[in-house]
Amino acid sequence: MVWAIAIRNLWQHRAKTLIIGMLVTIGIMLSFAGNAFIDSLIKNISGIFTNYYTGNVLVTSSETMGASVFGSESEDAMSFPVTPVLKDFDRVMEIVKADPGVESVTRQLSSYAMFNIDELGMDYACFFGVEPQYFEVMNGVEIVQGRLLKEGEEGMLLHYDLWKKFKDQKSVDLKVGDTIQLNNFGVGGLKIREVPIVGIFKFPLGNKRLFDMSFLDAKSARYLMGSNSGVREKVAVSAEKTALLSDDSDLDSLFGDDSSASSLTAESAGAVSASNVYDILGDEKPSVKPADQPTSWHYVVIKTKKGVNPDTVVKRLNAAFDDEDLMVRSQGWGISAMPDSLTYFGVQLLFNVAVFILGFVAIIIIMNTLVVSVMERTSEIGTMRALGAQKGFVTKMFIAETSFITLVFGAIGMALGAGIILALNKIGIPTDNDTLRYLGGGGILRPTIGASPITFSLCFMALIALLSWIYPVMIALKVSPLKAISSD
Repeated sequence: MVWAIAIRNLWQHRAKTLIIGMLVTIGIMLSFAGNAFIDSLIKNISGIFTNYYTGNVLVTSSETMGASVFGSESEDAMSFPVTPVLKDFDRVMEIVKADPGVESVTRQLSSYAMFNIDELGMDYACFFGVEPQYFEVMNGVEIVQGRLLKEGEEGMLLHYDLWKKFKDQKSVDLKVGDTIQLNNFGVGGLKIREVPIVGIFKFPLGNKRLFDMSFLDAKSARYLMGSNSGVREKVAVSAEKTALLSDDSDLDSLFGDDSSASSLTAESAGAVSASNVYDILGDEKPSVKPADQPTSWHYVVIKTKKGVNPDTVVKRLNAAFDDEDLMVRSQGWGISAMPDSLTYFGVQLLFNVAVFILGFVAIIIIMNTLVVSVMERTSEIGTMRALGAQKGFVTKMFIAETSFITLVFGAIGMALGAGIILALNKIGIPTDNDTLRYLGGGGILRPTIGASPITFSLCFMALIALLSWIYPVMIALKVSPLKAISSD
């Protein structure tokens, strides 16, 4: 009976019903289409990051300040960021490989260096230190020239955008086989290393900010980060710089002409040799940990099996790590891709805030319209009260009216929003300019309809239905039977 009366009242006040309905339709349509678009955008970016950079799950040290796969962050702007290596690496790998949701695993390092282009200056770059099997797991690399790294090989895969930048801006045409000098000014001091370019690559899709990411063999990456390579390496030094080391050089002239200065002879101090050099320094020989060790890694990168929720794998792995008190943690792509991922989630948050503001305005307008309707229906409401209608009945009637408008016109709004998304999916949205490439990853974006926009739109409709009737009902309940009798 309540619903019948509510629908009759809405029909009798068709103009106001249509005004309210149009507001609801527009709000729900924008909410549905906008959330579906942004949801598709984030899914697209998620696929790019999980295929090219972070995997579905990333295992990193719990000591890391800033958990991004692009390197640790430092609290002090003047200090060098240091990403700690994974402790108990072998045990971590055992736990990861034993998880039923894990399909494939690899490991990597993150490092930074400067390209030294001689008199043309330097360019900052970010590197992943990897081994050849890395590309079997993270197989999104598209080789433009050359090839991938081979087992035991030292070299670099240079990103196509960097190659093009050097060519266009510095007139340096780098080719596969050329060597390039890398400088690193990290906690280990100045490190210089020349590596050959074994290949030039690009990603079919990719975030514009990350186009300076290149790949380096793990050994070279460790060296640049200031770790001991554990082996003797020949360094080419010019004859001019070694002149003072020749037999004919006068070393005494370096320290002045005072011939009375005491000198240490072989007879008084004993000859220094490889066998007794540590006797001078003390009883204990210093230990040198080779950075070349296969357990020296920053991250374990995991691809999950198809259909497996990565969040479930993250929870299982973290529980296993905690059980064994391992100083590591696993995380999803959103944390691993910071700070880039914060941009996408920030855009989504700002859009939802805008939608809620729109919803609030719609609720206020709907309330005002219903209040006007109540004033026009004073006689009707008073008569119902005079005939014995309780306050609860009046309340239910207005809730039914508001709910009916919200459900019907909200459904129309969702249908229109779905139509917009399906049309955009068929047409495709190019995201190849710099701004859209940063947000969309490049290529053609085809939005799809997932559970998120449907859920959000239904919640939005419920919010409108729950809040719009409150004030009009308070006005309606103040109408008395006496006022109905005195009204025309």
